[in-house]
Amino acid sequence: MDLQIFIDLQDKFDQETSLYEGINNAIKEMDRTCRLASAKLTKAHSLPQEQAKDVTESIKPQFVTIKQYIGELSQLIKPETFYRYHDRWTNVLQTACALVAFSIYLAESRLATPADVEEYLGFKVNTENADITVFVITLEEYLHGIISLFNELSRLAVNSVIVNDVKRPQHISAFASELYSGFQLLNLKNDSLRRRFDSIKYDIKRIEEV
Repeated sequence: MDLQIFIDLQDKFDQETSLYEGINNAIKEMDRTCRLASAKLTKAHSLPQEQAKDVTESIKPQFVTIKQYIGELSQLIKPETFYRYHDRWTNVLQTACALVAFSIYLAESRLATPADVEEYLGFKVNTENADITVFVITLEEYLHGIISLFNELSRLAVNSVIVNDVKRPQHISAFASELYSGFQLLNLKNDSLRRRFDSIKYDIKRIEEV
């Protein structure tokens, strides 16, 4: 009996184990960095609008770190295996996209575009759902990030009143309503996106009641 087949199989198992360890390490560090950035951004809820940009400046080092670990993932993942492992990192990339979206809104009072996400995270958003030839941020990850913005906006509207920034909720309401109208134009086929979209109306209602 030729035992080489078993030796070759063990080599493949070892390679797979090493790959999983590399992926998991990058995800763990990204998650840790995202949580730090989120904690810093939370300070914006207790500050008037004119001080919000200082908060967004404070998390730029975290975006550099996130970009670094996405780069590590991209080195580990071949295009043909992208969707095989994608579920492992999609949640943390959704969080990263949400951080970009909230940062852009705080600094510039506008919607973060796919180009903004690419600038902050270093990888293109696959807006055309094209075949995977390089590592990308999926369109669904970008949209999840934007949907997360609604919850931040509802909190921000309430907290703006607490810090006596009484005109801000009106601007937030107008922005959120326009953004919601944009989402209504989409035919969302992704189940998780559709469920999250359905919850947006509660954030909108909370903003309108401020």
